Amino acid sequence: MFFRLVILIVIIVVTYSCDFISPKKTTLRNTALLDTVIDYNEVDVYPLFLDCNNCDSSEKQNLCFEMELVRRLQKITSKSHLGALDQAHDTILVDILVNTEGRISIVEIHKNSETSRSIPELDSLLFKSIASLPAAVQPSLKRGIPVNSMFTLPIVISPKE
Repeated sequence: MFFRLVILIVIIVVTYSCDFISPKKTTLRNTALLDTVIDYNEVDVYPLFLDCNNCDSSEKQNLCFEMELVRRLQKITSKSHLGALDQAHDTILVDILVNTEGRISIVEIHKNSETSRSIPELDSLLFKSIASLPAAVQPSLKRGIPVNSMFTLPIVISPKE
C-alpha cells in the first residue's frame, strides 16, 4: 500500500512539474501577437537633417528637424519679395512629406481664396523653396525600416512694416 502511494505522488509531481518546465503555448501566442501590433501614427526615429544627429532624445531630434526646416525655408523665402503684403494677417498650412529616400515634397497647401488672389506667386515660391532644400535628410524609421512621414507646417503671412 505504501508503495502505491509513493508511485501516485511521483506521478502527480511529474505531471504538474512539466507545466513549470515548458511554457504554455497560449502565452507564447499572446507574446507574438503583442509583438506584431504596430502603431502607424508614431515613428521610432523622426526625419533628420545632418545637423540634428547630435540630439540625444527623439523629441529633441523632432524639434531640431522642424526648426531647421523652418530656418532653411525662411532663409530661402526671405530673398524674394512678395507683392500685396498689405493684407491682414493670415496663416496657411502646408502638408510636407518626407519619403523613404529622404526627399522632402509638398503634398498640399491649405489657404483661403483671398490669399490666393492677393499673392498668386506664393505656391510657386513654396514649391521652389522645398525643391531647393538639400537631399541629405535621413527618413523616418519604424522598427529600423524607412517610412514616409508627413508634417503640417503653419506659415504666418503678415504685412511688412
